[in-house]
Amino acid sequence: MNDDTAWVLVAVTVCVAIYGLPSIIAFHRGHPNRWVILAVNGLFGGTLVGWVAVLVWALHAVQRPEQPGASQGGESGLNLFVNDTRRVALVAAPHGEVVGSVRPALSPADAVRELERLGDLRTAGHIDEGEHRALKSAVLRRL
Repeated sequence: MNDDTAWVLVAVTVCVAIYGLPSIIAFHRGHPNRWVILAVNGLFGGTLVGWVAVLVWALHAVQRPEQPGASQGGESGLNLFVNDTRRVALVAAPHGEVVGSVRPALSPADAVRELERLGDLRTAGHIDEGEHRALKSAVLRRL
């Protein structure tokens, strides 16, 4: 092997490493979208804009929820919006206050359905115990 061939191999290796840098970073960091980053890097990495966009995406700090069992974006990497979850608090209107109309009384069947729905929300972790009690008492007052 002559000197020219060795330099060509070194140059090709450096170029391939630079081209694949976003994918290397994404896999090293365990980015939830690493497979999508690899695909986009392979398809559009040849353009400067595509390469820079994928590099920024790979370097983007993904905020992972602290709760055990919470979604981390999935191993497939198809969840492009890993940070899109927001905790929402349900607040019942004070008893007797309804804008524009009077609250009708609930039938027993409707009350049971509403209580089951509230129980499902609490079980899924969308509302906490205090919110569940407040909303449950509002349903029972309307019965």
